[in-house]
Amino acid sequence: MSKDSSFIAMGLGLVEHALLDVIARDNLHLRPVHMPRTRRARANGRLKLIEQIVRRLIAMMALGLHVVFAPPKQRAPSPDLPDGVEIVVFPGAVEYHLTLRPASQQLNLSDPFPEIARNGCARAGLVSTARLLARVRALHRLLKSPETAAKRLARSFQRLKAKGRPSPVAGPAPNAFRLNAELGALSTALPGLLNARLVSAWTDSG
Repeated sequence: MSKDSSFIAMGLGLVEHALLDVIARDNLHLRPVHMPRTRRARANGRLKLIEQIVRRLIAMMALGLHVVFAPPKQRAPSPDLPDGVEIVVFPGAVEYHLTLRPASQQLNLSDPFPEIARNGCARAGLVSTARLLARVRALHRLLKSPETAAKRLARSFQRLKAKGRPSPVAGPAPNAFRLNAELGALSTALPGLLNARLVSAWTDSG
């Protein structure tokens, strides 16, 4: 195992323990429907820091891969249906996925209090945990199969480079002090390591 692989494996192990800590702090394994607003805000804040670390570790994995694009598959022609027959599609439940390359967020001033609009004030101080639990599940799925996510991101990096786009840049981690010592050190070290790998990947003519 290379030094990079060992570093990434160590980082993913720390992240997994941090996710379990978030779950245990608020008994999220019991799937509560509601929880106090302040506790959910703290859990969301910790989860956001963990997600950032995961994205950067997956990016490090992706930059170490060489992905060969497969030729596009020919789509089978749609069958002709008898007159009066239609294909009915039943939409499934929407599942949250952790975005590896998050888009820039925009402030929505038209709805300054979305939480109040959705939940009302029937349960004072309690808010829904649905989105928080969905984020936990998405992160747990990704940690079970980080290689799949890394391959997907590697293809995305290759497309950006092929189009002549500039290299992505990882920003600093100003909130690393909110994490424990090991995870905080990892969060602080990742931007420099990742940016060096990005520059190397974008300047490599191969």
